[in-house]
Amino acid sequence: MFHSTGFRALLTLGWLAERVVASPAPTPRNDPSVSWGNCENFGINSTDSHLQCGFLEVPMDYHDSSSGTARLAVIKYASTLPKKLGTIFFNPGGPGGSGLAVIAGAGQAFSQGFQGAFDIVSWDPRGVGHTFPGAVTCFNSSEEDAGFWKHTVARYINETISGRFNKQDLEELYSQADLTQQKFKDFTGRCQNGPVGPYLKYLGTSSTVRDLVSLGDAIVGKDEPIDYWGISYGTVLGFNFVNMFPERAGHVILDGVVDPTGWVSFKLLRPSLVDTEKTYSGLTDACAKAGRAGCKLIEFTGDDASGHDVKALLNYAQDVILELYRDGVEVPVEPGFLKDSLYHLLQSPKTWGNYVNSYIYQFVAFALQASQVHNVTIDGGAKYNIPSGEFTIDKSFLSETGVTSPNLTSYASAAIVGADFNDNNTTIREVFDIIVNITREVTPTFGTVWDLGYTSYGWPVRSVERLPPFNPKQLKNPVLFIGNTADPITPFASAKKTASLLGDNAFLLEQLGFGHTSIAQVSSCTLSVMTNYFKDSTLPKGRIIQCPVDDTDLFPVLSGNTTVKRRLNLLQKRW
Repeated sequence: MFHSTGFRALLTLGWLAERVVASPAPTPRNDPSVSWGNCENFGINSTDSHLQCGFLEVPMDYHDSSSGTARLAVIKYASTLPKKLGTIFFNPGGPGGSGLAVIAGAGQAFSQGFQGAFDIVSWDPRGVGHTFPGAVTCFNSSEEDAGFWKHTVARYINETISGRFNKQDLEELYSQADLTQQKFKDFTGRCQNGPVGPYLKYLGTSSTVRDLVSLGDAIVGKDEPIDYWGISYGTVLGFNFVNMFPERAGHVILDGVVDPTGWVSFKLLRPSLVDTEKTYSGLTDACAKAGRAGCKLIEFTGDDASGHDVKALLNYAQDVILELYRDGVEVPVEPGFLKDSLYHLLQSPKTWGNYVNSYIYQFVAFALQASQVHNVTIDGGAKYNIPSGEFTIDKSFLSETGVTSPNLTSYASAAIVGADFNDNNTTIREVFDIIVNITREVTPTFGTVWDLGYTSYGWPVRSVERLPPFNPKQLKNPVLFIGNTADPITPFASAKKTASLLGDNAFLLEQLGFGHTSIAQVSSCTLSVMTNYFKDSTLPKGRIIQCPVDDTDLFPVLSGNTTVKRRLNLLQKRW
């Protein structure tokens, strides 16, 4: 998904590999095959016989047979019907998301959503998981990784700068420019010298498009149409698949759309965040509406709190921890973790109630108590109810939401974006300008969250095959574009803009809910449209429709049946 599977981002210094522009020529290869078996060798222990895994060998460079072969790790959740209707190829985004991990966890739910009528196939793209070239690791240990970035701007903005960018903040930020540029040069050098360094030039979207076509050749047959569903970055992959191989495009769904026209440049960041604050208001308004029966934060504000009041409380807690941190007081987590955690939560409304009522509640309670103990004087604090008792922040939240990982960080996201990127001239000071501008004009709450997209800065390696210009052609079926009303990272405007590029070859669906991609909330309407499209090519009349979500109760009454369990049960029924 277009999110932090490593940091996304956007700049380069310009040590370029040879450029070969992608062409729509057929992918040269021998007739391949996938030998399906169980998934134990991939670390997936499942007794579900419908879950199968295998490998597919493909050219490392589709234009140079002497480059050797790559090896794609592939997974399938097989149709549960006696006679399947087809095969849907799925990409979970990132870039750098593992198709194996997603299908191992959600393949059965996806299959049930499509009435068991299709094989659901995905894979680990190059630079990811069990595929070769594998994970892009740049450090020898998690400790070395964390130590390298500690107190750099990648953490510094959220650690010690308020993000309001007053005169002091700006001076602190821009004083780090030269050191930051050197730091990223050191970082990319480590990646080049890492185990995947020699293969970085074979990563990138063009190669992955060709890998998708090779998978289609192997699984559904050479020259047969390929049905595809991509979410988040998977929409960049899908759009370029349609552009490069229009004759192979079957039924294509682009869900949570990244603007492909901005993908290879720094211009992508600002428009991708235009609905972030709208989504955040959805969370805080839902909390206020639920009251203390469903949202424990209301204990601190009083029962007449609005969504704006809940935001003010969270801002106050952030500022307290930041001030204590600046004053050298030991705090349980870095100040930036509240913003990071909230940003990740925005993408999945199914988790809002559970995590707001646990981790975020604990964070705010700790901050309110600390403000009293340390006599913090920040405007507005006197109006909050100070909790009694002892509060410990449960850091298990961080691993459950993907904020941290016990394994070595994979920088596949940075490597894939860097491989695709075209901007070679932007300086780190211009990056800082973008951060300040986004914070002031687009999202004051989340504009400084670093992993919104900067760690490809100075990336020295370009893909051997560059993405081609958009060249629209008539398609067998219209492409189905899906966007949520309030998506914090791929706004509906991106789906609308990208659909307009295809004209009559596009159908646009707006899901009237929050979160990242259509699977963020259950919508029987959306699922019905998708299923009918894949089954028999039918779509509703017109070129655009709206679909409501089924469950709008985002902070249900607190009980032993936790929010997360309740949401997953609902998800399992329909998705």
